[in-house]
Amino acid sequence: MSHIHISDGIIPPIWWILGYIICLTVVFLIIKKADLEKIRPKVPAIAMMAAVMLVTMSVPLGFLPFHLNFAALAGMILGPGLGFVSVFVVNLILALLGHGGITVVGINTLVIGIESILGGILFKYLKRRFGGTVSAAISAATALLLSTVLIILFLSSIGVVDIWSGEGLLHLHEEDGDHHSGDSVFRIGHVILTGWGAVLAVMLTGILLETVISALIVRFFMKVRSDLVQGVSGENRR
Repeated sequence: MSHIHISDGIIPPIWWILGYIICLTVVFLIIKKADLEKIRPKVPAIAMMAAVMLVTMSVPLGFLPFHLNFAALAGMILGPGLGFVSVFVVNLILALLGHGGITVVGINTLVIGIESILGGILFKYLKRRFGGTVSAAISAATALLLSTVLIILFLSSIGVVDIWSGEGLLHLHEEDGDHHSGDSVFRIGHVILTGWGAVLAVMLTGILLETVISALIVRFFMKVRSDLVQGVSGENRR
């Protein structure tokens, strides 16, 4: 649903170095174990999902201090592994464009990549039982809830967020510079919404919004191009 937007120098070196090490190790293992012959036909889909994530991460949603990222959707369409790789590429590009610090790329990839991995795995196993649309909704919601909890726990561990009051959690976009054209709207929302009640309301709104859109996109693809959705067979097209 969102990711960590803070400048370089805030996260302690031990955290971002460890984040990079784990992130690059996971990417290396995914690429090493991948069948290149099977990946080549998926290159256009990988590029499409990366472009979608780049665009949606740049679009402000009014007064709500978050944006969509569709990492869970990437896992459903590309598969967990390739979805994680696409998340890394997107986070690296955003950091190079000034959308958050370069030191946050590893940690952001791990947190958002979990959405892709969990969303892809859950969708793969649930679609046989519940069909594509319902499985996509369950997978996206579960993945988003987990990544949101991980973001909160990480930010509280480095002192950016007060875990008891939720103070600071709705201010994560203040370091974005000019990347968002709607920054002034975001800041108004930050001032109005404070405390855990507001945090939960905002986060649940974001999770619900991305879950519904992801499920509708999967439903559409399964009707017109089911081959774009990982492992979908005829009986699952609903």
